[in-house]
Amino acid sequence: MHDQQNTKKTVWVISDGVPGHFNQSKGVLFALERDFELDVHWIELTLKHKFYRRPLTWLLNCKIPKAEKIHQFYQGDALPSGRPDIVIGAGGNSAYAIVWLSKALGAKNIFCGSLRQLKAELFDAILVLEPDLPKPFISLPVSPMPLSQATLAQHGNLWKSEHPHVEQPVWTMLIGGDGAGAQYQQQDWVQLAKQMNLLARQHRIKWLLSTSRRTGQQAEKILQQYLNFEGIADVVWWSEQPRSVLHQFLAVSTRVFCSADSMSMMMESVTAMRPVVAYLPEHWQPDEKFQNVLERLSQQQLLQVISIAQFNSTFKAEQQQTLAIEPSEMLGQQLTQQLFHHDE
Repeated sequence: MHDQQNTKKTVWVISDGVPGHFNQSKGVLFALERDFELDVHWIELTLKHKFYRRPLTWLLNCKIPKAEKIHQFYQGDALPSGRPDIVIGAGGNSAYAIVWLSKALGAKNIFCGSLRQLKAELFDAILVLEPDLPKPFISLPVSPMPLSQATLAQHGNLWKSEHPHVEQPVWTMLIGGDGAGAQYQQQDWVQLAKQMNLLARQHRIKWLLSTSRRTGQQAEKILQQYLNFEGIADVVWWSEQPRSVLHQFLAVSTRVFCSADSMSMMMESVTAMRPVVAYLPEHWQPDEKFQNVLERLSQQQLLQVISIAQFNSTFKAEQQQTLAIEPSEMLGQQLTQQLFHHDE
C-alpha cells in the first residue's frame, strides 16, 4: 500500500525529556514509518538558560550558525556523525535546536508546538491542533500518537488471553485528577462511582477502570467505597499498584470515558477510533487553548463533553462518531506530500 516511497531516511529527534513531547515525537516517527525506512537517532538537548530564548529567536530569524556551535546554547548529547534527512521534535524550547540543526545540515524539519516568535518559513511542517492554517502548518484533529488499529489489536489479544471469562461488552473509564483547570472535590468522586454503577446496569457493560498519577490515594479510597465491583472487569489503582494498561483497555473497549483534565489520555482515546466521553468535575476552568481543543472535538462529534453530575441525563450511547481514517495514516500522507513532493 505504501511501497511508492520505500527509501531510507535518517531522522534526528530532538528531545527535551518532557513525556508529552516525547510521545508526540514518537507519533511523528510512527506516521513516517508508513512510507519510509527510518534510521532514528534520539538527541537529548536542553536550553542552558531560559533567557537564551530571545537571542536565539533573533539569531535564527536572521542567519543560521554552524551546527557544532549549538552547544553554546544547549547542553546534552553530542551530535551524531553524518547528516540527517529530517529533524523532528516537540515543545517550544526544542524549536530553536530543530531549526538550527536542520538548516545548518540541509535537512527537512517537522515540529509540534508553538513557534515562540520564530518565523514560520524556517519550518517545513508545523503540526498544530488549530484548524485551517496555511502551509507550513498542518492542522490535525488529534496530537500525533504512536498508535494504530494494528498495534491496538496486539494489546487487545493480550488482555483477552488474560481475561477469558469476560463476555459482556466493556467500556473504559480513565481517571485523572487536579490539573488543567480541574479541581476535584469528594462529592465528584462519590458521584462518579455512583454514575458508573448506574451506567453498568443500564447498558449491561463492565468497566475497565484505571486511575493515574494525579488521582491520589484519597480519591481512590472514595471510589473503592462507592463502586459496585460486580460491574468491573479489570481495575488499576495507580497509587497501590501502577500498571500501564491504556492501550489494552482501549483495544477491547467499545467506548471510552476520560477525565477532561488529561489532554494526552483524551487524544489517545480519540486516536484509538473509539467513541469518547470527556467528563468534567464541578470546578472546571481550563485555559482558552485547552477549551478550544475540547470544543472543536465536540463540534466534530469525536467527543461528548459532560459534567459528572449529568452523565445520566446527557450521555447518548447511540452517538458513535469516530475518526474515519487512522490519524497516523493521514499524517504520514500529509508529511510525505509536504516534505518530499513540493514541486508536484
